[in-house]
Amino acid sequence: MTVPALFSRVPGPLFGPLAGGHAALYWSLLATFYHYEFEREPFYLVRGVVLDTAEDLLRGSPSWSERREELLTIEASGETEAEPAGDEAALLRATARRLVARLEVAGWFHFEYRSAIGEVLSFYPYAARILEALVRVARDEQPMFQGYAHSIASLLRPDVFAARPGVSLSEARRNTLDMVRELKILERNIYASTQRLLDAVATAAGVLAEGLEHYRHAVMANYHRLKTVDNLYKWRGEILHRLDAIEADPRALEAAARWYGEQFGLDAIGAADAVAADLRLLRAQFETLPRLVDDIDTRNARFSGVALRKLMYLLRQDTRTEGQLQRIVDALARDRAPELVFDVYKCELLAEGFLHTPPRRRPRAAPQPLARRAADSRDLRREIAPRLRRPFARSRVEAFVEGLLGGREAAPLSAAAPESDSDYVRLIYTVAYGLDARSPYRFDIETDASDDGQDHYGPYGFPRGALTRRPKR
Repeated sequence: MTVPALFSRVPGPLFGPLAGGHAALYWSLLATFYHYEFEREPFYLVRGVVLDTAEDLLRGSPSWSERREELLTIEASGETEAEPAGDEAALLRATARRLVARLEVAGWFHFEYRSAIGEVLSFYPYAARILEALVRVARDEQPMFQGYAHSIASLLRPDVFAARPGVSLSEARRNTLDMVRELKILERNIYASTQRLLDAVATAAGVLAEGLEHYRHAVMANYHRLKTVDNLYKWRGEILHRLDAIEADPRALEAAARWYGEQFGLDAIGAADAVAADLRLLRAQFETLPRLVDDIDTRNARFSGVALRKLMYLLRQDTRTEGQLQRIVDALARDRAPELVFDVYKCELLAEGFLHTPPRRRPRAAPQPLARRAADSRDLRREIAPRLRRPFARSRVEAFVEGLLGGREAAPLSAAAPESDSDYVRLIYTVAYGLDARSPYRFDIETDASDDGQDHYGPYGFPRGALTRRPKR
């Protein structure tokens, strides 16, 4: 892999304002300007609005009241300005102007003159993309795995892919890498939450806060969607099937290679290699997806177990000997316990009538060989075989009906009136087999409005009808 040259695209001092002592103040300025520029109704940020916004943010910042002297001498363009003279408002305005100027010099944005408006703030393309990622991190936005999988499957659909093969393949690759990245982040979030439970949480309230608040927001919501509505396995088979079809379609591959060549400036061979590499990447990612999901399942189960054991330990450590011993071991492991001296005594009979009895070792049972019954194998087979046969198999029931019909074409079901429970069960199977089309006979129900349509024989009731032989085909 060739390491991309980041600082040939972005200026070196870009991250300087976000790495110093006033990083929070600079971040509030950048995040506010980004929100005004890209997340509200379209309008231009003229220089006056930028300075007014910076002044308001500076006035409400703790840095203005706690670290004013540092802000008054902040570097704007490589040189340290002297403290401006004037009242509080003038100092605030001058400091806000220097803060904006430093962000401009660092390379986050510039001011562009427009004849009808004046000077307006304009983010550099790389800065806008970096800020978009930082804002999502700051808001702790969680991805929707269903969106990734649905987008990939939609892009690879035959009609969509046939219309724009190159665009579809390139976007499917990007969405796949984003999805796998977020799955790995989800797995590492579970690990981080487990480590916080083990290392930092010391109270039952802390365990509940970590499990019910942070873990549910950062992990459980995603994990729940991953295992239910966003189940990736229902998309995985379809996507792999589409990859097989694309790899077997030379016209689609040729069209995708032409687009790759035009988009990325590749020759015909290089474009074809890039298309093949992206298809291999998609296949590899989705073929190894079950292993990644299994790792997530394992770590989630471990978090649940750690949370439950620690909560039980914290709630019971003052009432159970087991909990007290666990607390001592935990303190000793963290090197926080004082020197302890233990005296151990053997329990003996303390007085007459003492009820303690020492445990006795029970004799282990010795294996005993099974006694084999001497019997003739033919007699044994003859005795057991009837028990192994299905008494109501279709062939047996059909043979019974054939004997019942004899030479007739039809016979009433009452001719097989049951004498016992076994006969009644056989009658149920007789009716069931006669209602499908696979038996050589059929059962026709007779309906009579004058009664319930049932025949009764002793304690048994069964539907009134007839068994009729089906014509041979």
